[in-house]
Amino acid sequence: MRIPGTLVLLLLAAGLVTAPAKAGDILTGWTRIGSVYQRISLTGGNQAMCAALCDGEPLCRSWVWTPPGLDGVDDECALLASTPAPQPSPQKVTGLASDIAAQLEAASERRPSAREIAALRATLPGRH
Repeated sequence: MRIPGTLVLLLLAAGLVTAPAKAGDILTGWTRIGSVYQRISLTGGNQAMCAALCDGEPLCRSWVWTPPGLDGVDDECALLASTPAPQPSPQKVTGLASDIAAQLEAASERRPSAREIAALRATLPGRH
């Protein structure tokens, strides 16, 4: 499937797809392997377009953008149905869908439950 970069920009401007994940959720020089359910060839695309495409897909949990000439002639956006652990890959860029990033952010701000505290204490050496 080929989507021109200008079409993605128009979709972004029209508000038909959401903005990409926060910059802190984007990893340059990394990729995610597995769970690819769709590969999209972009003409003149970029990582922001790939992130926006992921955010517009209910099944998408993470994405990988490959610049032109690395694995083919055009830019490629791979949409993933899960969030595999990132692995080093020069020139590739990966990120999470905005809703997944928001869930992680919310989870990191809450206090641990009593059960979680007990489990953490059990891993510490000595008396506690």
